Amino acid sequence: MTTLAPVAIILAPIALIVVPRLADDLDPRRITRFASRQRLTLTAGNIGPVLAYLRVTRRWRALGLTFGALALLAFEPFVTLNALYPLLGWLAGVVVAETRLARARPAGCETPGLRLVSPAVTWLWAVSAVTGGALAVSGMVRSLRRDLPADAPPSETPLVVLLWAVAVVAVAAAVLLPVRGLRTRPLPAAPDDLVAAEVAARSRSAHALLTGGSVAALWCGLQASLPDPPGVLAPLFVLAGWVAPAVALAMGTRQWAPGPRAPRRPRWAAPVTAVAAFWAAAVLGTAFTWAAALDPAQRPPLRTVHDEDTTVSQPVTEAVLKDCGDRRTVRDCTTWELISATESPDEPTGMVSLPQAAAFAGRRGPLPRPAPFALSGDGFHAVYLDARTRRMVHHDLRTGARRDLTGPLADADLPVPVLSHDGRHAALTTTGPGPGGTRLVEVGGGRSAEVPGIARVLGVGPRGFTAVTVPEGEKAELVTVGLDGGVRARAPFDPAACARLFPDGRRLLVLTSDGEAVTVDPATARTLRRVKIRLRLYEDADVPEILGWSGDGRFLARLDADDPDDEDVQLVDPATGKTAEPGFAYSDEHFDQRLRASVVGAVAPW
Repeated sequence: MTTLAPVAIILAPIALIVVPRLADDLDPRRITRFASRQRLTLTAGNIGPVLAYLRVTRRWRALGLTFGALALLAFEPFVTLNALYPLLGWLAGVVVAETRLARARPAGCETPGLRLVSPAVTWLWAVSAVTGGALAVSGMVRSLRRDLPADAPPSETPLVVLLWAVAVVAVAAAVLLPVRGLRTRPLPAAPDDLVAAEVAARSRSAHALLTGGSVAALWCGLQASLPDPPGVLAPLFVLAGWVAPAVALAMGTRQWAPGPRAPRRPRWAAPVTAVAAFWAAAVLGTAFTWAAALDPAQRPPLRTVHDEDTTVSQPVTEAVLKDCGDRRTVRDCTTWELISATESPDEPTGMVSLPQAAAFAGRRGPLPRPAPFALSGDGFHAVYLDARTRRMVHHDLRTGARRDLTGPLADADLPVPVLSHDGRHAALTTTGPGPGGTRLVEVGGGRSAEVPGIARVLGVGPRGFTAVTVPEGEKAELVTVGLDGGVRARAPFDPAACARLFPDGRRLLVLTSDGEAVTVDPATARTLRRVKIRLRLYEDADVPEILGWSGDGRFLARLDADDPDDEDVQLVDPATGKTAEPGFAYSDEHFDQRLRASVVGAVAPW
């Protein structure tokens, strides 16, 4: 993850010197704007306290905003645009400024309490705080229910979700305590114009605390509710992420004339209100969790059947279309055939036919491509298009269990499937006209997540999948997506590159046109290893093609060898670039026995 932490460390002391000086330079129009918003009449007696108030608040708010932006540079990827850190820094500056102002103000006469903000601002804060708490509760419950691997990234762990939930509570406390002090602190025993300036300053501070705190509570709740929302809650997240800040800004800058609040509430009202808000957040968070569980996109598969006639005891090394001729018609290519590994070269080849799997996308005539088909890296799972129901089906080849992954599909809507190495997750990518997108399905439980803007999935690992986004112009991104559909990282990437995820899901293999095997960190697109494939290629050779992985970590690649005595299909060690012939001459026929014993999960329609 590329950050600018050294730059942030260098800029921090500079900001401490420069920002206060810039903030103290007040434009007369700002003073006029302050008086207009608070409906304050400026006099020779109150202009001094107003200037002092504006300088203190501007100085600390600017410092908080600046250090929030520096924290974003230090802790987030360079390409990330996240307004949460600057907002939290600005809110911290508001709180610090109010604390210093409260200590500097002289004691005065008792006041029955002030109405510093409009009822609309009060309701905005109440709804936002309860909603942020509810999102935090929902995120905690869902994170504790998730089956995370031991090496899951820190952002997915319940501890991080708990920290964001604590941040929601901290924001609530940081807002409520200063606002209560602003309302109840005695006013100074001074002329009316000075008292009016004091009330106007308190009103402006209360607006800043309540409106800024509303957005901060919502955004911290979003962070606590995991990287991306369940589909059924997506409108709420859009409301919290985009609409609430605009509403808060409008309410925080509108005109308001503060005044006394009557009647004064009893002392027990504040704790009762806090307890009621706590329980409202808990109940609403439970409702959010329940709604996420009922999300139609995460329901179990449509149906499950068992077909004991199509089971294997050894891993499937290859799937081919039987008797597929050059014309590639439905008449000639009728059945997918699975070739299983054998324990010794002397044993006969194991073959299983899948007549229920569609051979081509259409039902008659010459067609441009075969129907979708994918094998898992362990050789015991397949995903294909059912010829009769037109649904994408997951087939457990050890037990014969078949599960529907989609409803009936038209030919134009058929996805490109990619299975994880263990077959537990399937990525279905739509490649037709439109923005593109991938649906990641948990095969056993039926839960799924939609990820828009995906052009090609390079592999599915135990923690999610790695893919290339739909290019914008000639630019595309390499994205790492979690099991919940949340994008973990983005980095620029060549959309035409030949790449495939390693079986462990932690690294990406990229083959270049000049014969190099490059190992890449999929989270950052940073090169980890670059080796030259030890085989002389044609000068104008095509980009090599990755066909599969062997059990010892080598990959099978189709290469344009320059020497006619060299085979075009080679086993390549990604650590050294050393090549080895798999022991057969590649043709339109099946792989021979020695290859089947080493490479698992290849799909070669012809």
